[in-house]
Amino acid sequence: MKSIYAVILGLFILGFSLSSNAQACIDQLRINPTYPCPDLDYNPVCGCDNVTYRNLCYAINRSGVNYYVDGTCSGFELDVFPNVVSENMVLKITLSQAAETSTTFMLVDVWGKIFIQRQLPAVKRFEFQLDEIIYIPRGTYIALVYNTAGNYRYQKFVRQ
Repeated sequence: MKSIYAVILGLFILGFSLSSNAQACIDQLRINPTYPCPDLDYNPVCGCDNVTYRNLCYAINRSGVNYYVDGTCSGFELDVFPNVVSENMVLKITLSQAAETSTTFMLVDVWGKIFIQRQLPAVKRFEFQLDEIIYIPRGTYIALVYNTAGNYRYQKFVRQ
């Protein structure tokens, strides 16, 4: 009977230590979703919760992450900024990938019509602006990238 209690106590202690380690990743008291991060640039960090954040300010102040590494968690990420593009704005696209593989970019509407298609250079980080966004009709669009390794990412945005 004592051995059963010892096993139960051991499992309880193990469970408690695992849950406290998981909680150490995120500091709940630090989370402030409206924290004014001054840097809007895409400099991704991979949080201890295996989520890629836009930059260090977003990870620490808006999500409470205690531990992180520079770069993306998946090794292949797409950023589109801003998510709502008005008349005189420029859309900025950033691709981050761990390996330098050939990548294709496409801009499609919600019905699948391709408006822009480009071959991107095989580099780890590539940023470009879609200046021609001003010629595209208003509506909801999808920015899509895919590479020869079979990875793909997409993000929706609105052209007002």
